[in-house]
Amino acid sequence: MGADLTDIISCFDCEPVGYRFLPLTVGHINQTYRVNSPEKPLYILQQINHKIFRDIEGLMNNTEMVLKALSGTMRYINDGLKVQQLVKTRDAKLYHCDDSGNYWRLFSYIEGGKTIETVRKNNIAYEGGRAFGLFLDGVSSIKPSSLAITIPDFHSMLKRYSAFLEALSTDAVGRSSEVQKEIALIKSRYDRMQYIPNLLNTGGIPERVVHNDTKFNNLIFSENGKAIAVTDLDTVMPGSALFDFGDAIRTAANTAREDEPNLQKVGFDIAIFEAFAAGYIESAEHLLVDEEIQLFPEAAMLITYTQGMRFLSDFLNGDTYYRVRYPRHNLVRANVHLQLFREMEKQMPAMRKAIGRILSRLNIEKS
Repeated sequence: MGADLTDIISCFDCEPVGYRFLPLTVGHINQTYRVNSPEKPLYILQQINHKIFRDIEGLMNNTEMVLKALSGTMRYINDGLKVQQLVKTRDAKLYHCDDSGNYWRLFSYIEGGKTIETVRKNNIAYEGGRAFGLFLDGVSSIKPSSLAITIPDFHSMLKRYSAFLEALSTDAVGRSSEVQKEIALIKSRYDRMQYIPNLLNTGGIPERVVHNDTKFNNLIFSENGKAIAVTDLDTVMPGSALFDFGDAIRTAANTAREDEPNLQKVGFDIAIFEAFAAGYIESAEHLLVDEEIQLFPEAAMLITYTQGMRFLSDFLNGDTYYRVRYPRHNLVRANVHLQLFREMEKQMPAMRKAIGRILSRLNIEKS
């Protein structure tokens, strides 16, 4: 039997008003509910997946720190981001643990917002880039070393590739024979995908506090298409702006859904790439170094490749990490990403030219 959500929310410091709970399907990891009063949505209630996030205390301390930093920065930025509030429990804790050992947290609801799964308009891509750039600025006051590592080696290419090879070797549910082409592609590109990780490991790219999971559905938009908030802070950790940029592009510039079974619909929209990059660079240019900006095209390929490898590894393991809706769901996701990666390879020169145009425009505006 599932948890009694009315009992759960009664443990938090909010008034009982006859809440209704609407399950939300966005996200692969945690179970999320929108909490409605009779008049309007008031909160976001979330059960934390403690099999993935094992250090709940560290996770929630991170969340509180990030929200405070964002609130402090956005207060001084015109047209800045709205910031959710973390609602504490009645005994002033950041989360509630129920009798079954499940962990819950409660956030304020940002009114007038919506999420976007598929980006089709350049202005939406630009707004997304602007919002994630503002987020980078908003957390820049936090020292990377002060944050707990909620998922160790989250963007580690070595870790992900080793996990892929282990999944392939173990072949726990006998699926490897179905995916020989996908396996061959991942192996053939591995050496090329080492460039950015090697730079990070040698200090050639600065370490920053970054979001690490910048899918477009982690943005909240107003009804008129303005990006007004960044959500899902579980993976905010030390990392690279290249991770955030690349992850956003893999979701924004894909012409199809993340789980589109028809690969002919999967393409790379260079106009969306340029619009997002413009928004991101314009809002975070004072933080970014030139090496980061020049590597944005390679970052898009790196994260798309890595995510495709992760989905394929989970498929080989029997779907033990990501929530799936049908048996081959993770394989569909993997193939979408690998196809998108191929499309990005073809358009690498176009991506580099787009970055050059953005930088030229910014230089003109500064002069």
